[in-house]
Amino acid sequence: MIWFFRTLFLACLSMAVSVAPARGAELGPVQQPWKGDLPRIIESHRPIRVLVVYNRTNFFMKEGVMRGLEADMMSAYEKHLAKEYQKELVRLVFVPVPVKDLFPALLDGRGDIAAAALTVTEERSRQADFAEPYRTGVSEIVVGGRRSPALSSAGELSGRKVSVLAGSSYAEHLADLNARLKKQRKKPVRIVNADPYLATEDLLEMAARGMVPYTVADHFLADLWNKVFPNLRLYPDAALHSDGKLAWAVRKDCPELRRSLSEFAATVRQGTLLGNMFFKRYYENDDFVTDPTTQVEIGKLKHMAKLFQKYAEMYDFDWLKIAAMAYQESRFDMDRKSSAGAVGVMQIKPSTAAGPSVGIEDVYTLENNIHAGVKYLRYLVDNYFPDVDPAARMDFAMAAYNAGPNRIIQVRKRAVEMGLNPNLWFGNCEWAAFDLIGRETTGYVAHVQMYYAAYKGSEEILLKRREAM
Repeated sequence: MIWFFRTLFLACLSMAVSVAPARGAELGPVQQPWKGDLPRIIESHRPIRVLVVYNRTNFFMKEGVMRGLEADMMSAYEKHLAKEYQKELVRLVFVPVPVKDLFPALLDGRGDIAAAALTVTEERSRQADFAEPYRTGVSEIVVGGRRSPALSSAGELSGRKVSVLAGSSYAEHLADLNARLKKQRKKPVRIVNADPYLATEDLLEMAARGMVPYTVADHFLADLWNKVFPNLRLYPDAALHSDGKLAWAVRKDCPELRRSLSEFAATVRQGTLLGNMFFKRYYENDDFVTDPTTQVEIGKLKHMAKLFQKYAEMYDFDWLKIAAMAYQESRFDMDRKSSAGAVGVMQIKPSTAAGPSVGIEDVYTLENNIHAGVKYLRYLVDNYFPDVDPAARMDFAMAAYNAGPNRIIQVRKRAVEMGLNPNLWFGNCEWAAFDLIGRETTGYVAHVQMYYAAYKGSEEILLKRREAM
């Protein structure tokens, strides 16, 4: 099995006993098609949905943390928006999709921003609008393996097989090359559409292993992975496209979102302190690239994932939602202890765990800690929120886990006073919580939702990618 699945966090999660099906209602506004420009998104209290492609350099998980160039830049964009809309609840959610689905999902309203190191092309510009670029001068080059014949120009691909992802700029530029070859009465490039759930990094590994003769990648990406796969052969003289621009895409009816992204791009573009820092972190340093034989800290997470699944199944929860909550609580640190006395991965108080509603002693062991946290969450759902909208019960329970159930009862009363729906959290009781408690509880629930959406989408893609390999 390709190294990718042995070294990533979600690969560890998928090794556990079983995979619970996604509850569409739990993702709520994240999954439902919806269209609107930035002011409308803010006014309707919706999350800004960022469409990303799961790979090892732009968006991936490490110890449950969303990492990668696009993850870091979009997280910085969320902070940028929070300063601009200080009195509003601004939240951002990552939605992983295959490359081929990026623009269809954007145009259908299943996302608001496409952020995947996208090269601006004529075809893409006909479909969507791009913000000002954050990186320029990008070359797309042909890459082969040790046994692949050397190339001195892109035209020498005539009659040869090249594997790329459908929907990528590489596929578009290969089609342009074929149009030129046709005019020259030469054989076209034999374009092989790789499995849509693979990533360019996977194709680079496959080229290095002789599984495909050639592929195409941005020069800086190929340079990075050549450090990991020395059998790769880079052909910069065989460039399909030069002086490319990387930018974020939005729908054409979102001029304010485009304006906002362009303003932010100026702070992280090539040559800026922040932009250079992000780029070097993932494309010049070796911190996030690993040898194919290396397994990165998966033992602890694999064991923890099995426990999340065991007790989520026992108490009828989606285990990835429990994992997202545990990450928000403790960053998966069993040694963490709060000033209020909460301990462990689930940050539950020993007194709460030992009480009649849970009845579990010794929450200083990992299994008991996870068991107690999940059982207490079930207690909150069943005893405090049976009357709320079924799709929102988990949201209220998480809020109560954070702030205490009696406080959330007050929040629901405050929602009625504010003319909001006391049976819905997002866009309703979260505003009442913001009024009564501040940002802590609203941010807590929103961030769990953000992690869950990213975990769920990434898990599905990784399982498909594993099947493809």
